[in-house]
Amino acid sequence: MENSLNEIQIDALREVGNIGAGNAATALSQMLNKKIDMTVPKVNILPFENMLEAMGLEEDMVIAVMLKVFGDAPGNILFVMNDETAKSITDMLLTGYEDVSEEIYYSVYQEIGNILGNSYINAICKLTGLSLLTSVPAIAADMLGAILSSTFIDAEQYSDYVLAIDTNFIQDGKEKGTNFFFIPKPGSLKTILNNLGL
Repeated sequence: MENSLNEIQIDALREVGNIGAGNAATALSQMLNKKIDMTVPKVNILPFENMLEAMGLEEDMVIAVMLKVFGDAPGNILFVMNDETAKSITDMLLTGYEDVSEEIYYSVYQEIGNILGNSYINAICKLTGLSLLTSVPAIAADMLGAILSSTFIDAEQYSDYVLAIDTNFIQDGKEKGTNFFFIPKPGSLKTILNNLGL
């Protein structure tokens, strides 16, 4: 049962998260053409209803990118950055450009979420041998609570538990916090663990 994971299983999922975060830091470094380090990710298995509590205040303004995951372990990826982090990263990418429209900003946010989300999925595929594909990313800028409750996710279609990875990327000595969630459909976590030999 996915709601009674043992410590070995949780440690295995945590290692998947660590490798995915490392892939994401490398991808972000390449995208920005700057060295990006990261803090040790905090990886947890959370009840679905605790996602909001894990991320902060319900009225926080955030940028969120969602990718649907298809294949052997379907679900959703939700990648969230607060306004400050998203703008900081995007400004670095758009250095030298003037009068950048909001549409361009959102397009860049979307591509960041797409690249980082797929970094995590690729880690799962490599470690498990599972075949997973992601959709074109969707993006929203709204209050955290609104995004979690209505914009992306219908809780009834998903497992009771989610894989949550809290990572701070470090650039020029400044930490930039991000939250990554893999929100599996029923049976997906079990499939991942089975393919890890657990």
